[in-house]
Amino acid sequence: MQPIVYTIEKPDIAKWLERLLETAEVIAPVAGYSGEVVFSAISSPAQVLWDFENPLHPAKQFVLPQTDPIVAIKRNGQRHEVEPIYDDSRRVLFNVRSCDVKGIAFLTRMQEMEPADGSYLRRAYSLTVISLTCNTPCPLGFCVCTDSGPFLNGDYDIQLTDLGGKYLAEVGSEKGEAAVSNAANLFRTATEGEVSLRKRLETAARNRFGQETCHFASAMRRISTGRVQDALWEKISDWCLECGGCSLICPTCYCFSVRDRARDGNWIRYRIWDSCQYTAFTLEASGHNPHEQRKDRIKRRFFHKVSAQYYMRDGTVGCVGCGRCIKVCLGTADMPAVVAAIRKGKWHE
Repeated sequence: MQPIVYTIEKPDIAKWLERLLETAEVIAPVAGYSGEVVFSAISSPAQVLWDFENPLHPAKQFVLPQTDPIVAIKRNGQRHEVEPIYDDSRRVLFNVRSCDVKGIAFLTRMQEMEPADGSYLRRAYSLTVISLTCNTPCPLGFCVCTDSGPFLNGDYDIQLTDLGGKYLAEVGSEKGEAAVSNAANLFRTATEGEVSLRKRLETAARNRFGQETCHFASAMRRISTGRVQDALWEKISDWCLECGGCSLICPTCYCFSVRDRARDGNWIRYRIWDSCQYTAFTLEASGHNPHEQRKDRIKRRFFHKVSAQYYMRDGTVGCVGCGRCIKVCLGTADMPAVVAAIRKGKWHE
């Protein structure tokens, strides 16, 4: 739908949040116990942070929880009954950054492919995403290279931009319209001057990244045509400690394992986050492991993220440029470093 643009004064934001809290669970960036920024359900508008660095853990946890119950298994005499578990509670994800919005959109497109994942989709379709543009990009972000920010052209329900004493609110979906209509008296139609200011802020934010030198396309050509030598993958793998951190904090990673947990004589089957960088991830029951060597696992990860084959299937690279992998990787085998190595044919020392 064509975005409908409103403005809301900053003092009215708290009133809007109070109305949202009446009808849904509201999740927003808040200050954690040690001062770190985390996404958490709020009970008061005062808890919401507005000037913050993106939380280390991505917002995908609210559509794809780290431990996700998917099936209840009950014993009935000599039989077992299996019942799917769904969570379609109404939630609002508030003040989420553009890269996380694109991450959730990526996951949703993936889970809509056949066979569709009903457990994921019920949660995603019940979520209203209200994003906050990045007038000042984060230090490690490279979202301009992945078309994931600092401002968005779609995939949000509402996109907020700080204009000084007010916020511009771009409504991009029916869920966004419902969130605005819940407090219609607090919004007014934006003026041409306010829309023009938003565009200038976007240009200024993009310019803060400096000269745009995105190398994903070059890396994609090389990796898709088999022009990355095994010796380079071997060199890169020497810098990977197999901690799995890159997968767990990535907004677009969705690898999982399945575990059963006994409860009151029955069982709950859980989907839990896993990492393709773990040795046992592809271990087969026969004992064969097609990706036993670390270099093969590194190669598989970045083929999935960057290759033309997956780009054609997914419509985008498997990265949103959030920079979390740079922050968490102990061995500097993060996305920008590996993409640069693929493009140059040489690993940094």
